[in-house]
Amino acid sequence: MSKCDACKKNITKTSPGLECSKCERIVHLNNKCTGLTNKQITALKAAPSLEWTCQQCQQESPRRYASIIIPEEEEEDDESPVQINANKFLKNITKEVEKTIKSELRELNDSLQFHSAKLDEVVECIDAFKKTIKNLERKNIELTNKNNNLEIRLGALEQRLQELEQEKLAKFIEIANVPYQKNEEIKEIVEKVAIKLKVPKEGIKSVRRLQGRNDQIIKVELEDESTQEKWIIAAKGTKTTVSDINPTDKGNNNIVYIREAMTKLNKKIFWNAKQELKINQNFKFVWFKKGYVRARKDENEKTYTLKTMDDLYTIIKKKA
Repeated sequence: MSKCDACKKNITKTSPGLECSKCERIVHLNNKCTGLTNKQITALKAAPSLEWTCQQCQQESPRRYASIIIPEEEEEDDESPVQINANKFLKNITKEVEKTIKSELRELNDSLQFHSAKLDEVVECIDAFKKTIKNLERKNIELTNKNNNLEIRLGALEQRLQELEQEKLAKFIEIANVPYQKNEEIKEIVEKVAIKLKVPKEGIKSVRRLQGRNDQIIKVELEDESTQEKWIIAAKGTKTTVSDINPTDKGNNNIVYIREAMTKLNKKIFWNAKQELKINQNFKFVWFKKGYVRARKDENEKTYTLKTMDDLYTIIKKKA
């Protein structure tokens, strides 16, 4: 155990010692052994880095930092005092802190670089998605335009097909509202209609009853278009009833209608036009002539030609 060079008493935890920075003599850290004032002693305790030399060494140099010696264990006489160099200790701590901070900063920098690279990948993906979306939008517009063009062309082709089908019926007529009778002779019925209309029955080429609602329509093929026109003109000026063409059904004054033969589409347009325009829109005239359904609200209004169902819907919306 160290002893004070001034009073020769032991240096203990309760009575710590002060080492001279020059001769390394150890004295008690008190006024008597050091010759210091209370303020000087307090300053040494608060700042171990302050230098102190004994009175004998005050004129000598170089100086060393003062070190306060506090034994770890009082009962171990052979243990030498621990001396701490505060500046060196602080430098070591500073180095360790700097090393730790640099390590942490290096890891942080690596993490930032990694996330920055990932962010760049995300941005690239977003840019790629944007380009893909633009390409898809452009292709969608192109496909929409193509589809619209195809629909227009298809509509035109359908209309042309409809016109060709109707042209094939140019020499056909339909006699409607003729009741079916068992063992009937259809040709005789049509010939009686010709007699009623006062047109040559020699112009009749073929006849057949159409299968459909009540089976009351007879389709007649005439010799040519001019013959068909004569039948239509004669029918407009002559009222024909069921009893006129079927003597066994006397008293049946239901009117027999004679009209140009129509395709299924034209029949649909014609029927709907009568329902929608005549009944709901107060159209006075709805008729079929030369391959097309026509409509006119009254004598002073313009004539509409209905080639498709859309033409009918357009009129309905316009008049609504």
